[in-house]
Amino acid sequence: MMVGAMTAATPGVGVLSQLYGFAGNAATFALEHVETLKAADNVLANRCGQVLEAASIGFGVGAETALVLIGVGQSLLGNPLTTGAIVTGPGNPIVMTCAAIGAIHYGWKALSDKERDVLLGTVGTAFNVGVEFVRSIASFALDLIQTLMSRENMEELKRMVAVAAETFGRHLSDITRLLSDRLREGARLVYSTANGAATTAWAHVPSLRRAGANVTPDEQRPGEQ
Repeated sequence: MMVGAMTAATPGVGVLSQLYGFAGNAATFALEHVETLKAADNVLANRCGQVLEAASIGFGVGAETALVLIGVGQSLLGNPLTTGAIVTGPGNPIVMTCAAIGAIHYGWKALSDKERDVLLGTVGTAFNVGVEFVRSIASFALDLIQTLMSRENMEELKRMVAVAAETFGRHLSDITRLLSDRLREGARLVYSTANGAATTAWAHVPSLRRAGANVTPDEQRPGEQ
């Protein structure tokens, strides 16, 4: 099936229509969404729009190419791209798309060959397009992201990936496979748990509250009574 012949009946387009809240012609939505991204004041959003537009123009098979590319990123984030699945997202269409673009940058090369083949098959089936077509647009996007994005853009993309991945029960490190991200997530969890436990203990011991003159555990220094 040619990309230009996509309809909402295609599982991938159906899932994206649920996620983005559009109905009707997929090509019309894709064109309008790209223009919205390009017109945004945010530089990152503008550059993500450029990536999608370049993919649509470069492959010459319709604006829905942008939706397939978003689908690749969504799959990396953990979206099953399956009709009937409960699909959620950060709520902001621009954030969702930027997160998908970021997931391609941070997640594609982190996959093993076998994992990448599975993802290609999933996206190809969801949008009813060939696996090699999906592989080509993903590779194209990777090169363009590297060209267009600044270091600050990359850092912002990473934050968006982390937020979007959580909606699918995943962590940033599940996508990047980087030990540094896993350690950072672990440190935040330990801090959050320890801080929560300390706050709870403090709240349930009135004598400590009086002795500490209403100083919180974070403010009380070692040796203070």
